[in-house]
Amino acid sequence: MIEGAGMKITIKQIAEMAGVHRSTVDKVLHNREGVSEEVRQRVQRIIDEYEYKPNPIGQALKMQKKTIRIGIILLKVDAEEIVREGIRRELTSYQSFDIQLDYHSVMYPDINGQLKLIHQMIEKKVDGIILSPINSEEIVHAINYCMSMKIPVVTVNSDIKGSQRFCFIGQDGSRAGKVAGRLMGEFLNGKGSVAVFTSDGDARQSFFFDKREGGFRGLLEKEYPKIHMLKSIRTDEDPAIIVQETKKLLDKEKKLDGIFITCGGVKEVGKVLRQEKREDIKVICYEDYPEVLDLVKEKVVDVTIATELKKQGGQALDVMMDYLIYEKKPPRKHLYTDMKIILKECIE
Repeated sequence: MIEGAGMKITIKQIAEMAGVHRSTVDKVLHNREGVSEEVRQRVQRIIDEYEYKPNPIGQALKMQKKTIRIGIILLKVDAEEIVREGIRRELTSYQSFDIQLDYHSVMYPDINGQLKLIHQMIEKKVDGIILSPINSEEIVHAINYCMSMKIPVVTVNSDIKGSQRFCFIGQDGSRAGKVAGRLMGEFLNGKGSVAVFTSDGDARQSFFFDKREGGFRGLLEKEYPKIHMLKSIRTDEDPAIIVQETKKLLDKEKKLDGIFITCGGVKEVGKVLRQEKREDIKVICYEDYPEVLDLVKEKVVDVTIATELKKQGGQALDVMMDYLIYEKKPPRKHLYTDMKIILKECIE
Protein backbone atom coordinates (compact mmCIF):
# COMPACT_ATOMS: atom_id res chain seq x y z
CA MET A 1 0.00 0.00 0.00
CA ILE A 2 1.25 3.49 -0.87
CA GLU A 3 1.38 5.76 2.18
CA GLY A 4 2.58 9.13 0.97
CA ALA A 5 4.66 11.37 -1.27
CA GLY A 6 8.21 10.26 -1.98
CA MET A 7 7.30 6.54 -1.81
CA LYS A 8 7.99 4.44 -4.91
CA ILE A 9 4.94 3.93 -7.09
CA THR A 10 4.28 2.09 -10.34
CA ILE A 11 2.22 2.97 -13.39
CA LYS A 12 -0.15 0.13 -12.46
CA GLN A 13 -0.70 1.62 -9.00
CA ILE A 14 -1.26 5.10 -10.44
CA ALA A 15 -3.86 3.63 -12.81
CA GLU A 16 -5.64 1.84 -9.95
CA MET A 17 -5.69 4.96 -7.78
CA ALA A 18 -7.03 7.09 -10.64
CA GLY A 19 -9.50 4.45 -11.80
CA VAL A 20 -8.12 4.33 -15.33
CA HIS A 21 -6.24 1.93 -17.62
CA ARG A 22 -2.41 1.83 -17.60
CA SER A 23 -2.41 3.11 -21.18
CA THR A 24 -4.17 6.27 -19.99
CA VAL A 25 -1.41 6.92 -17.46
CA ASP A 26 1.15 6.41 -20.23
CA LYS A 27 -0.65 8.99 -22.39
CA VAL A 28 -0.59 11.51 -19.55
CA LEU A 29 3.10 10.86 -18.85
CA HIS A 30 3.98 11.47 -22.49
CA ASN A 31 1.40 14.24 -23.03
CA ARG A 32 -0.38 12.34 -25.79
CA GLU A 33 -3.92 12.87 -27.05
CA GLY A 34 -6.95 10.72 -26.21
CA VAL A 35 -7.45 11.75 -22.57
CA SER A 36 -10.09 14.13 -21.29
CA GLU A 37 -8.87 17.16 -19.35
CA GLU A 38 -10.63 15.99 -16.17
CA VAL A 39 -8.95 12.56 -16.29
CA ARG A 40 -5.60 14.08 -17.25
CA GLN A 41 -5.64 16.36 -14.21
CA ARG A 42 -6.68 13.49 -11.90
CA VAL A 43 -3.82 11.29 -13.10
CA GLN A 44 -1.32 14.16 -13.04
CA ARG A 45 -2.17 14.99 -9.41
CA ILE A 46 -1.26 11.45 -8.38
CA ILE A 47 1.95 11.55 -10.46
CA ASP A 48 2.95 14.84 -8.81
CA GLU A 49 1.94 13.77 -5.30
CA TYR A 50 4.05 10.62 -5.37
CA GLU A 51 6.83 12.22 -7.46
CA TYR A 52 6.71 9.38 -9.97
CA LYS A 53 9.76 9.06 -12.25
CA PRO A 54 9.96 6.52 -15.10
CA ASN A 55 12.49 3.71 -14.63
CA PRO A 56 15.45 4.70 -16.87
CA ILE A 57 16.44 1.08 -17.49
CA GLY A 58 12.87 0.21 -18.40
CA GLN A 59 12.70 3.25 -20.66
CA ALA A 60 15.89 2.22 -22.46
CA LEU A 61 14.70 -1.37 -22.92
CA LYS A 62 11.41 -0.11 -24.28
CA MET A 63 13.15 2.17 -26.80
CA GLN A 64 15.39 -0.69 -27.96
CA LYS A 65 12.26 -2.38 -29.30
CA LYS A 66 11.34 0.49 -31.61
CA THR A 67 12.95 2.42 -34.46
CA ILE A 68 14.10 5.91 -33.50
CA ARG A 69 13.92 8.28 -36.46
CA ILE A 70 15.88 11.54 -36.34
CA GLY A 71 15.85 14.12 -39.13
CA ILE A 72 19.08 16.05 -39.64
CA ILE A 73 18.98 19.30 -41.64
CA LEU A 74 22.30 21.10 -41.98
CA LEU A 75 23.40 24.12 -43.99
CA LYS A 76 25.71 23.76 -47.00
CA VAL A 77 28.53 25.72 -45.42
CA ASP A 78 32.12 24.91 -44.48
CA ALA A 79 31.08 23.43 -41.12
CA GLU A 80 28.57 20.92 -42.54
CA GLU A 81 30.73 17.86 -43.09
CA ILE A 82 32.56 18.20 -39.77
CA VAL A 83 29.33 18.53 -37.77
CA ARG A 84 27.95 15.56 -39.69
CA GLU A 85 31.08 13.53 -38.92
CA GLY A 86 30.59 14.29 -35.23
CA ILE A 87 27.04 12.93 -35.43
CA ARG A 88 28.16 9.80 -37.29
CA ARG A 89 30.94 9.15 -34.79
CA GLU A 90 28.65 9.51 -31.77
CA LEU A 91 26.08 7.21 -33.39
CA THR A 92 28.41 4.26 -32.67
CA SER A 93 27.65 4.78 -28.96
CA TYR A 94 24.06 3.74 -29.57
CA GLN A 95 24.55 0.42 -31.37
CA SER A 96 21.97 -1.33 -29.20
CA PHE A 97 19.27 0.98 -30.57
CA ASP A 98 17.67 0.96 -34.01
CA ILE A 99 18.34 4.55 -35.08
CA GLN A 100 17.58 5.90 -38.54
CA LEU A 101 19.18 9.24 -39.40
CA ASP A 102 17.57 11.10 -42.30
CA TYR A 103 20.25 13.52 -43.57
CA HIS A 104 19.53 16.63 -45.65
CA SER A 105 21.36 19.88 -46.39
CA VAL A 106 20.25 23.20 -47.83
CA MET A 107 21.96 26.32 -49.15
CA TYR A 108 22.39 29.04 -46.54
CA PRO A 109 19.94 31.67 -47.86
CA ASP A 110 17.25 29.13 -48.93
CA ILE A 111 14.55 29.65 -46.29
CA ASN A 112 11.86 27.93 -48.37
CA GLY A 113 14.09 24.92 -48.96
CA GLN A 114 14.74 24.50 -45.24
CA LEU A 115 11.07 25.03 -44.45
CA LYS A 116 10.12 22.31 -46.94
CA LEU A 117 12.56 19.85 -45.37
CA ILE A 118 11.23 20.52 -41.86
CA HIS A 119 7.69 19.80 -43.01
CA GLN A 120 8.90 16.63 -44.73
CA MET A 121 10.31 15.49 -41.39
CA ILE A 122 6.97 16.19 -39.72
CA GLU A 123 5.15 14.16 -42.39
CA LYS A 124 7.60 11.29 -41.90
CA LYS A 125 6.76 11.42 -38.17
CA VAL A 126 10.37 11.62 -37.04
CA ASP A 127 11.01 11.47 -33.30
CA GLY A 128 13.30 14.51 -33.34
CA ILE A 129 15.12 16.98 -35.58
CA ILE A 130 18.73 18.22 -35.41
CA LEU A 131 18.80 21.52 -37.28
CA SER A 132 21.25 24.23 -38.34
CA PRO A 133 18.60 26.92 -38.77
CA ILE A 134 18.34 29.95 -41.01
CA ASN A 135 17.14 32.68 -38.69
CA SER A 136 13.80 33.72 -40.14
CA GLU A 137 10.27 34.02 -38.80
CA GLU A 138 9.14 31.17 -41.06
CA ILE A 139 11.68 28.80 -39.54
CA VAL A 140 10.80 30.01 -36.03
CA HIS A 141 7.14 29.11 -36.64
CA ALA A 142 8.12 25.71 -38.08
CA ILE A 143 10.29 24.91 -35.04
CA ASN A 144 7.53 25.99 -32.66
CA TYR A 145 5.06 23.80 -34.53
CA CYS A 146 7.41 20.82 -34.21
CA MET A 147 7.73 21.41 -30.47
CA SER A 148 3.94 21.62 -30.14
CA MET A 149 3.75 18.25 -31.92
CA LYS A 150 6.21 16.78 -29.38
CA ILE A 151 9.03 16.65 -31.94
CA PRO A 152 12.07 18.09 -30.12
CA VAL A 153 14.31 20.35 -32.23
CA VAL A 154 17.98 20.66 -31.26
CA THR A 155 19.81 23.46 -33.08
CA VAL A 156 23.49 22.88 -33.79
CA ASN A 157 26.32 25.20 -34.90
CA SER A 158 23.88 28.01 -35.77
CA ASP A 159 21.05 29.18 -33.53
CA ILE A 160 17.78 30.99 -34.08
CA LYS A 161 16.21 33.95 -32.35
CA GLY A 162 12.82 33.73 -30.64
CA SER A 163 11.99 30.04 -31.14
CA GLN A 164 11.01 27.41 -28.58
CA ARG A 165 13.73 25.02 -29.75
CA PHE A 166 14.67 22.31 -27.26
CA CYS A 167 18.37 23.18 -26.96
CA PHE A 168 21.24 24.88 -28.82
CA ILE A 169 24.67 23.24 -29.15
CA GLY A 170 27.47 25.47 -30.40
CA GLN A 171 29.70 28.42 -29.76
CA ASP A 172 28.81 31.45 -27.64
CA GLY A 173 28.85 33.82 -30.61
CA SER A 174 28.96 37.05 -28.63
CA ARG A 175 31.84 35.88 -26.45
CA ALA A 176 33.72 34.57 -29.50
CA GLY A 177 33.32 37.96 -31.15
CA LYS A 178 34.68 39.73 -28.08
CA VAL A 179 37.72 37.42 -28.07
CA ALA A 180 38.34 38.26 -31.74
CA GLY A 181 37.92 41.97 -30.97
CA ARG A 182 40.49 41.85 -28.16
CA LEU A 183 42.97 40.07 -30.43
CA MET A 184 42.45 42.54 -33.28
CA GLY A 185 42.78 45.52 -30.97
CA GLU A 186 46.10 44.25 -29.65
CA PHE A 187 47.40 43.28 -33.10
CA LEU A 188 46.76 46.81 -34.36
CA ASN A 189 47.98 48.57 -31.21
CA GLY A 190 44.59 50.18 -30.84
CA LYS A 191 44.41 52.04 -34.16
CA GLY A 192 43.71 51.38 -37.84
CA SER A 193 40.91 50.41 -40.23
CA VAL A 194 39.09 47.05 -40.05
CA ALA A 195 36.62 45.33 -42.40
CA VAL A 196 34.09 42.66 -41.38
CA PHE A 197 32.87 39.82 -43.59
CA THR A 198 29.52 38.30 -42.67
CA SER A 199 27.31 35.80 -44.47
CA ASP A 200 24.21 37.97 -44.65
CA GLY A 201 23.73 41.69 -44.31
CA ASP A 202 20.28 41.18 -42.79
CA ALA A 203 20.82 40.48 -39.08
CA ARG A 204 17.41 38.78 -38.93
CA GLN A 205 18.73 35.99 -41.13
CA SER A 206 22.25 35.78 -39.68
CA PHE A 207 21.66 35.59 -35.94
CA PHE A 208 24.73 33.49 -35.14
CA PHE A 209 27.17 35.53 -37.24
CA ASP A 210 25.48 38.72 -36.08
CA LYS A 211 26.27 37.73 -32.48
CA ARG A 212 29.95 37.32 -33.40
CA GLU A 213 29.98 40.65 -35.18
CA GLY A 214 28.13 42.37 -32.36
CA GLY A 215 30.62 41.12 -29.78
CA PHE A 216 33.54 42.15 -32.01
CA ARG A 217 32.28 45.64 -32.78
CA GLY A 218 31.10 46.24 -29.23
CA LEU A 219 34.47 45.43 -27.69
CA LEU A 220 36.44 47.50 -30.21
CA GLU A 221 34.15 50.51 -29.77
CA LYS A 222 34.55 50.33 -25.98
CA GLU A 223 38.20 49.33 -25.62
CA TYR A 224 39.83 50.56 -28.86
CA PRO A 225 37.90 53.66 -29.99
CA LYS A 226 40.67 54.73 -32.41
CA ILE A 227 40.05 51.68 -34.61
CA HIS A 228 37.80 52.58 -37.55
CA MET A 229 35.17 49.94 -38.35
CA LEU A 230 34.07 49.71 -41.99
CA LYS A 231 30.60 48.67 -43.12
CA SER A 232 29.94 44.91 -43.07
CA ILE A 233 30.50 42.99 -46.30
CA ARG A 234 27.79 40.47 -47.17
CA THR A 235 28.91 37.20 -48.81
CA ASP A 236 25.99 34.73 -48.62
CA GLU A 237 28.69 32.07 -48.11
CA ASP A 238 29.20 32.16 -51.90
CA PRO A 239 32.88 31.66 -52.96
CA ALA A 240 32.50 33.81 -56.08
CA ILE A 241 30.97 36.68 -54.11
CA ILE A 242 33.67 36.41 -51.44
CA VAL A 243 36.48 36.68 -54.02
CA GLN A 244 34.77 39.58 -55.76
CA GLU A 245 34.08 41.49 -52.54
CA THR A 246 37.62 40.95 -51.25
CA LYS A 247 39.10 42.37 -54.45
CA LYS A 248 36.76 45.37 -54.28
CA LEU A 249 37.68 45.96 -50.65
CA LEU A 250 41.44 45.93 -51.30
CA ASP A 251 41.04 48.20 -54.31
CA LYS A 252 38.97 50.73 -52.38
CA GLU A 253 40.70 50.62 -48.97
CA LYS A 254 44.40 51.07 -49.70
CA LYS A 255 45.23 51.50 -46.00
CA LEU A 256 43.23 48.56 -44.69
CA ASP A 257 44.78 47.15 -41.51
CA GLY A 258 42.54 44.25 -40.52
CA ILE A 259 39.88 41.80 -41.72
CA PHE A 260 37.50 39.93 -39.39
CA ILE A 261 35.62 37.00 -40.97
CA THR A 262 32.56 35.91 -38.97
CA CYS A 263 31.57 33.12 -41.37
CA GLY A 264 32.95 30.79 -44.05
CA GLY A 265 34.97 31.80 -47.09
CA VAL A 266 38.34 32.17 -45.37
CA LYS A 267 40.04 30.20 -48.14
CA GLU A 268 38.78 32.64 -50.78
CA VAL A 269 39.80 35.71 -48.78
CA GLY A 270 43.25 34.19 -48.27
CA LYS A 271 43.60 33.46 -51.98
CA VAL A 272 43.04 37.10 -52.88
CA LEU A 273 45.37 38.36 -50.13
CA ARG A 274 48.10 36.06 -51.47
CA GLN A 275 47.58 37.30 -55.03
CA GLU A 276 47.67 40.92 -53.93
CA LYS A 277 50.63 40.27 -51.59
CA ARG A 278 48.91 42.01 -48.68
CA GLU A 279 50.91 40.51 -45.81
CA ASP A 280 50.32 43.73 -43.87
CA ILE A 281 46.65 42.99 -43.19
CA LYS A 282 45.81 41.21 -39.92
CA VAL A 283 43.19 38.49 -40.44
CA ILE A 284 41.09 36.82 -37.74
CA CYS A 285 38.59 34.06 -38.52
CA TYR A 286 37.03 30.89 -37.09
CA GLU A 287 37.42 27.09 -37.25
CA ASP A 288 40.34 24.75 -37.82
CA TYR A 289 39.60 23.45 -41.31
CA PRO A 290 42.75 22.18 -43.06
CA GLU A 291 42.69 25.07 -45.54
CA VAL A 292 42.41 27.58 -42.68
CA LEU A 293 45.31 26.00 -40.80
CA ASP A 294 47.39 26.18 -43.99
CA LEU A 295 46.70 29.92 -44.14
CA VAL A 296 47.72 30.26 -40.48
CA LYS A 297 51.00 28.45 -41.21
CA GLU A 298 51.63 30.83 -44.11
CA LYS A 299 50.78 33.83 -41.86
CA VAL A 300 48.03 34.91 -44.26
CA VAL A 301 45.65 34.35 -41.32
CA ASP A 302 47.02 35.61 -38.00
CA VAL A 303 44.68 33.71 -35.70
CA THR A 304 41.69 31.40 -35.99
CA ILE A 305 39.26 30.52 -33.21
CA ALA A 306 38.14 26.87 -33.38
CA THR A 307 34.70 25.91 -32.04
CA GLU A 308 34.80 22.09 -31.66
CA LEU A 309 32.53 21.31 -34.60
CA LYS A 310 32.75 17.52 -34.24
CA LYS A 311 31.85 17.82 -30.58
CA GLN A 312 28.86 20.01 -31.51
CA GLY A 313 27.49 17.29 -33.78
CA GLY A 314 28.09 14.51 -31.27
CA GLN A 315 26.62 16.47 -28.39
CA ALA A 316 23.53 17.34 -30.42
CA LEU A 317 22.87 13.62 -30.93
CA ASP A 318 23.53 12.89 -27.23
CA VAL A 319 21.06 15.57 -26.08
CA MET A 320 18.44 14.22 -28.48
CA MET A 321 18.94 10.60 -27.43
CA ASP A 322 18.91 11.45 -23.70
CA TYR A 323 15.51 12.98 -24.18
CA LEU A 324 14.04 10.34 -26.49
CA ILE A 325 15.27 7.40 -24.38
CA TYR A 326 15.21 8.72 -20.81
CA GLU A 327 13.10 11.90 -21.12
CA LYS A 328 16.13 13.72 -19.71
CA LYS A 329 16.35 17.43 -20.46
CA PRO A 330 19.70 19.26 -20.80
CA PRO A 331 20.81 21.38 -17.83
CA ARG A 332 20.55 24.57 -19.92
CA LYS A 333 18.92 25.74 -23.15
CA HIS A 334 22.36 26.78 -24.45
CA LEU A 335 25.24 24.28 -24.30
CA TYR A 336 28.33 26.17 -25.44
CA THR A 337 31.44 24.39 -26.68
CA ASP A 338 34.92 25.61 -25.78
CA MET A 339 36.99 28.01 -27.88
CA LYS A 340 40.54 27.23 -28.99
CA ILE A 341 42.74 30.11 -30.16
CA ILE A 342 45.17 28.90 -32.82
CA LEU A 343 48.27 30.82 -33.86
CA LYS A 344 51.06 29.74 -36.23
CA GLU A 345 53.16 28.63 -33.27
CA CYS A 346 50.38 26.27 -32.12
CA ILE A 347 50.58 24.06 -35.22
CA GLU A 348 54.23 24.16 -36.28
